[in-house]
Amino acid sequence: MSNKFSFKWCRTIDDISPDDWVKIYGSDIIKGRGFMKANEEAEFEDVEFHYLQVFKGNRIIAIVPCFAYGMDLLNIASSGEAKTRIAWVRKLFPKFLKLRAFVTGSYAATCEHFIEYTSDLSEEEKKEVAEIIGGEIKKKSREVKASFVFVKDVRERSINQVKDILTSDYKFFISFPTTAIPIISEVKYPASLRKKNRKRFRNFRERFEKEFYWETITDFGGETVRDFTHLYKAVLDKAKNKFEFLNEKFFDSVNKLLGDGAFLLVGKNKETDEIRVMVLILENEANLIPLYMGFKYKDDDSKVLYLNTIFNTVKEAEKRGKSYVDFGQMSYYPKTMSGALVENIYYGFWSSKPIVRWLINHGLDKIFTPPAVPEHVYLEPYADEAHRILTEKGFVLLN
Repeated sequence: MSNKFSFKWCRTIDDISPDDWVKIYGSDIIKGRGFMKANEEAEFEDVEFHYLQVFKGNRIIAIVPCFAYGMDLLNIASSGEAKTRIAWVRKLFPKFLKLRAFVTGSYAATCEHFIEYTSDLSEEEKKEVAEIIGGEIKKKSREVKASFVFVKDVRERSINQVKDILTSDYKFFISFPTTAIPIISEVKYPASLRKKNRKRFRNFRERFEKEFYWETITDFGGETVRDFTHLYKAVLDKAKNKFEFLNEKFFDSVNKLLGDGAFLLVGKNKETDEIRVMVLILENEANLIPLYMGFKYKDDDSKVLYLNTIFNTVKEAEKRGKSYVDFGQMSYYPKTMSGALVENIYYGFWSSKPIVRWLINHGLDKIFTPPAVPEHVYLEPYADEAHRILTEKGFVLLN
């Protein structure tokens, strides 16, 4: 390796200047310094942050945010059969597949990877930088006593690039895919969808409007963030897959650090003003990102409320002149029936420990089994336009 490159690790994003962060990650709010800082300020239990910086001379050319924590692989398994078997094994071995991990990316969900470098490097320089990144991630994972390295949330569009940076002994598996609904400018949503899907929209929209209304909150500190955290935990408790465990400090920091880039859509009862659903949304120039939901469950109207969070977020994006809504993982059927198109997301694993390495090579393919993705629901005149909008934004679509 030449001596023109250097690197260093730090434990806080405060040691990385805002200008340097933007040089690597650009203006995308989900990869922004403020969002990552909110992760730190949350002081999540047992989460230890590390940041790798790579320099060419005095110029930063790569950043890789990472964190170490105790991870339960059951929480991210996509196979129902595997989850059942793991639960059975834990009756005898309670700590089975509960391991310390060294993870690349953000603790809070982003559906984005964070292994990035500047675009102006030569092919030879990229190889040298890849050697530094790949070697340092492995070395740091040993230092923090992690059982394995976990590469989070690599979209289909980036999988080859990430594989080129990392060494060939990483193994990648398809996790839950991500979803997005394009905004077709020539027609109002949901006019581009098939007849039965438009009828579904009208039915559930009318049922919502009889009892509920929407409110937008741009500053959601104080009592509002406490309400949201309480309802978010209700959703977390019901979730079959738990990718992370967030707290009030995190949501409060998102409110403070992201400013106008984050807001809440709140669904309330018309008669009582009782809050029934809250959705935390991040805003980029081109898209909205519904990030987390809080929900007050009741037996009779949960489906009405949930589907209308999808509908109203799309209408909000339409109103704000966005190109698409990036809905993230999970709940494929209601999202695709509402117009979502789907892109694969991969998880990568590596370990220096023989037993864990055997598990990665021979067992994780039983834990990660991709869900069935329904076909898209667009009318023929609009299907090509829907696909074009997302393809131009980088999506590699499954449906």
